[in-house]
Amino acid sequence: MCSAAQPTRQTPTPRGARRIAAAASLGTLIEWYDFFLYGTASALILPKLFFPEQSGAVGALLSFATFAMGFLIRPLGGVVFGHLGDRLGRKNVLVATLVLMGAATVGIGLLPTYGQIGGAAPILLVLLRLVQGFATGGEWSGAALMTKENGGSRHGLFGSFLSSAAFGGLVFGSLAFTALAGVLSDAQLSGWGWRIPFLISIVLVGVGLWMRRNLPETAEFEHVRRSVGRERAPILAALRQPRNVLAILLMRVAQNATFYIVSVYVLTYATATLHLPRSLILSATVVGAVAACLLCPLYGFLADRFGFGPVMVVALAVQAAFAFPFFVLVDTGQSVAVIIAVTFAIGGGAAAAEAIQPAYFPSIFKTRNRYSAVAIGREVGSVIGGGLAPLIAAALLSWQGGSPSAIAGWMLLTSLLGIVGVLLARPATATPDATAAPAESQSAPTS
Repeated sequence: MCSAAQPTRQTPTPRGARRIAAAASLGTLIEWYDFFLYGTASALILPKLFFPEQSGAVGALLSFATFAMGFLIRPLGGVVFGHLGDRLGRKNVLVATLVLMGAATVGIGLLPTYGQIGGAAPILLVLLRLVQGFATGGEWSGAALMTKENGGSRHGLFGSFLSSAAFGGLVFGSLAFTALAGVLSDAQLSGWGWRIPFLISIVLVGVGLWMRRNLPETAEFEHVRRSVGRERAPILAALRQPRNVLAILLMRVAQNATFYIVSVYVLTYATATLHLPRSLILSATVVGAVAACLLCPLYGFLADRFGFGPVMVVALAVQAAFAFPFFVLVDTGQSVAVIIAVTFAIGGGAAAAEAIQPAYFPSIFKTRNRYSAVAIGREVGSVIGGGLAPLIAAALLSWQGGSPSAIAGWMLLTSLLGIVGVLLARPATATPDATAAPAESQSAPTS
């Protein structure tokens, strides 16, 4: 069938695949700790430190705007790191994103406030947030490919540990402020305590680099590089499959819109509008994220058993159905009801939709351009669904005169759009073969 022997693909042993998944997941946990940490701080601490001359509502909006900036830059990070990942390999890119994220997070922890340096403080805050977002734009896709492209048949299960790690980042990011709020006064927390969670990142990044330093390149990437060569313009090749890029974008908008409204915006809604204790909302978020961490492997297992598409549709349908009940429960102001609402919203549909993405999204693209394709679709979707979620929610609440019904409607609408994305998606075998595009080098002809 072949006119020349193909290079042998070196597939890692099951133990090696588990080690690779663990190293990728640990780095992801650290990066998302850094990213979610800012989200929690933007709701609770940063407005009065960096926008003190504004009213409470305006300060919160400006703080959420800096939160959104981290998302707006993510597609650019996805383009740059996606190109490098498809050209140079997955491993080196993952090291670079980890270092960038850690440096920006430590920088925020060292940043003087508005009261110390005036208007330069919020400008520097935005710049550091942009670096965070740029690094995040390349991290997740690379980590997903490290687990997807290293052999094995349980891609959904192995990939789900990556999602567990992302929720773990939310857990630790929230616990950091919960713990500090329990031992420090408000004056101490606002004065110097808020810096501690950001500065801890330097230790975590060191651990992540130690774990990733000896990772091999993925088996699939090495096989393609040696057999058909690397894609000259992987971004352009990815955009030749606009249907699948759009499918990822819609699914990501759906999952991110609900998740970031529940995990970030509700911190402000519950404390400022409902006057609930800050500790209650932080505790509910931690409980929900822990539930998601534990449930993600189950959702990955179900995806391996029943297919990615069906599990995604069910997850988004559950998410849509719970949009209005979520606010009904939160608006009661009862601690048990709030914890149940947040836990189910995060650990239910949102976690299930997130858990299968590391295996599902790469599976609909060919190896030579999938880093770029997944990064573009996912990160643009993250901007629309996640980065703008707190701003959209705040605007909708103001428009409705304090009623959250429009926010729930937005969560419902975006969830339904995600189901449309599932229907649009086509498997890689149904898309044009990546090897048909001109390659940089071809060491052996294919059959």
